[in-house]
Amino acid sequence: MYLKELQRNWNTFGQEDPLWAVASSPDKIDNAWDIQEFFETGSSYIAGIAQWMETNGLPEGRASALDFGCGVGRLTQALCGHFKTCVGVDIAPSMLAKAKEFNKFGMRCVYRLNEADDLSLFRDRSFDMVHTAHVLQHIRPHVGIRYIAEFIRVLKPGGLAAFHCPSAQAVYTYPEEGLACAVSTGEQAMAMEHGSKLTVPVTVTNTGGHPIGMDQRTNTPVRLVHHWYNLDTDEMAHNHGRLNLPQTVLQPGDSVDMNYRAASPAAPGSYVLAITALDYLARPMTNPDTAQCAVAVQVVPASDRPGKQPPLAAARPYSETHAIPVDAVEQVVALAGGRMVEVKSSQALPGGQVSSIYYATR
Repeated sequence: MYLKELQRNWNTFGQEDPLWAVASSPDKIDNAWDIQEFFETGSSYIAGIAQWMETNGLPEGRASALDFGCGVGRLTQALCGHFKTCVGVDIAPSMLAKAKEFNKFGMRCVYRLNEADDLSLFRDRSFDMVHTAHVLQHIRPHVGIRYIAEFIRVLKPGGLAAFHCPSAQAVYTYPEEGLACAVSTGEQAMAMEHGSKLTVPVTVTNTGGHPIGMDQRTNTPVRLVHHWYNLDTDEMAHNHGRLNLPQTVLQPGDSVDMNYRAASPAAPGSYVLAITALDYLARPMTNPDTAQCAVAVQVVPASDRPGKQPPLAAARPYSETHAIPVDAVEQVVALAGGRMVEVKSSQALPGGQVSSIYYATR
């Protein structure tokens, strides 16, 4: 059941904005990535992995590589510069469709759908390298641990499993009196087609006494969420979407203008769109009356013009973030018959995760 939910979320991401779902730079949302620039980021990342490989003499062979959670193939194609053949696996059919569309390596680079909580698609000792980056963090630990064990199973002797996984969750500290901000919009009434997205200009003002955001000194992040209230049925669709504030730190008294993008509700009708500021733990501001704005929205049936996208799913996709402690990962690798070569852990900023990159062999 959980994997079906995970697949639905990422398949929807792949339909709506696949490149941003893979590399979520704030200025690249709404399909703003340049494709060449996007794939160059993958080449740069794999270049760092390749440098480690050359320094440490692993893997011993360079025939085949597996890219787990390949998405649209950003890193799979980059691995083709270092291995004769590469296989990308992913749970989202929409992502794999894009990966095949972008593929520049023909039969040297193939993609497979994997809907199971293992890698039974592949025999034992099939690959010289197994790689994944920024994937395990979106999978619940009880499933992620199974995949890590599978990385070792499908690895050839003398092979290399290079995988990224957060090792500690983000920790946020908020002032005892909480955070306060005001959210406003100049719009009173708007209209949109069912199945589209609405852009609402909003202004967010820090009305509290503490900075909002994350840097070396501040870890009090805030995001906007939205809810649809159906005036025809008196029903509320909660947490239908979310968006982070677009700048790092908002000092007390400062404001920022931003465009909030809201996907349409489940059906046409008369609605009120409420946009609310919450902290990253989803707690309300200390001034809830002003930390929300609302606009009347008439959602009309979608037109049948050529090329019109189908209506978006009623349940919006979401991305979870998890962490697995280093000692747990090391134990899983050892029990699966592997040997840990090196663990590189980054020093997180306040409010950020501790990310670890593991290099293991068998």
